[in-house]
Amino acid sequence: MDLGGRLFLAVATLLVALSAVNAALKTADLECMFLGYPDLEYDGFDRTEVLTEKNFNKTVFAEDAKSVVFFNDVEEDDSEFDQYECFLQLSAQVMTKRGYNFYTVNTTKEVRLRQQEEVDKGEDTIHVYKDGYQIEYHGVRDPETFVSWLMDIPDDPVTIINDQFDLEEFEDLEDDAVRIIGYFEPGSAALKEFEEAAEETMGEIEFFAVVTSSWARKLGLKRVGEVQMFHPFEDDPLYAPTSVDTEEEFEDWVEKHKEPVMQKLTLQNYFNVWKDPEEDEKLILAFCDEETREGRAMFNLLKKIADENSEHAGTLEIVLIDPDEFPLMVDVWEDMFGIDIEEGPQLGLVDVSEKEGIWFDISQLNLDDPRKHTDSNLEALQTWVDQIMAGSISLDDDDDDEPEPPKAAPPKAANKKAKKEL
Repeated sequence: MDLGGRLFLAVATLLVALSAVNAALKTADLECMFLGYPDLEYDGFDRTEVLTEKNFNKTVFAEDAKSVVFFNDVEEDDSEFDQYECFLQLSAQVMTKRGYNFYTVNTTKEVRLRQQEEVDKGEDTIHVYKDGYQIEYHGVRDPETFVSWLMDIPDDPVTIINDQFDLEEFEDLEDDAVRIIGYFEPGSAALKEFEEAAEETMGEIEFFAVVTSSWARKLGLKRVGEVQMFHPFEDDPLYAPTSVDTEEEFEDWVEKHKEPVMQKLTLQNYFNVWKDPEEDEKLILAFCDEETREGRAMFNLLKKIADENSEHAGTLEIVLIDPDEFPLMVDVWEDMFGIDIEEGPQLGLVDVSEKEGIWFDISQLNLDDPRKHTDSNLEALQTWVDQIMAGSISLDDDDDDEPEPPKAAPPKAANKKAKKEL
């Protein structure tokens, strides 16, 4: 190499080193506050690396690698940058000791890599790569929530039920997640196909299996090869056709039927649930404080509605929200939709991005003595749901055939929109 080449190489190396030093200094100057945790401090060490198309595959898919990759288009001069850094750096400070490595990918610069990993343009998302599996995190960007979720990732995509502990794990998820369980011969090709299909939805759908006749009987599985899907708040499972026995067929069946009629909003599924529905879906938000008499009564009514409308899975989506679990969001939601959540249960057909909704008139229900009025309460709610599914209650203001909405009630508090009621 001639003198010019050596000089160029030296300058390039120096620039890279200066860039790394500059990044380290910025990270060292980062001030992260974690209120409520007086002894928790960020130690100032940068534990993240930038990945590009050139080094991505060999890094995250290396043998025994456990990688957390944050795909984002946040630049250093963005106002959000420090918040993202605090979230990532504290999570890394805890989890690098447990074998995880943390990386970032700039989706504006790495377009082909973004497309390869199926990240939408402008989307910020987190993927975890572990034991050859890719798991997407849909929860809030809070270090406590994320680290807790990361520690709970199972070692295997399918839990084999063969003792009471495994059975309790399956039963405890009854209203918390979509669950799938199958009965297979141990070590069979069909079980392998089932496990490979489960890899696609790790972190979103819980897969279980039994491999003995005794455990199959306890769980109501009658034949080898039988696969059942349980939706939250619904009593009866869905049965996979007997023809479904390959990875691709399992994946297609799961994708087609995985959407429940009702699911609960949690810190872990927030970004998977709080979003606009598909074009042919209707989204209903239900705010129910389960610690109040009225909220508990509404919750029990909605469980019956979800079960009785199971045929609408995929076209009707009810999101159950306990405001006590999201205290910081109550004011936001009240201003967004012009409702009073603290007044009592609220139920509305909504458009999340447009921040609008048509809200059910709760006065049609008797929630003070719900047992005595179960039938009339269910009839009123079911009539409202039927009107939504038929299109006679709709957020589409351009529909000339749609009846005029009732006049808005006067606002209950300053700076809140009046709510529509039907």
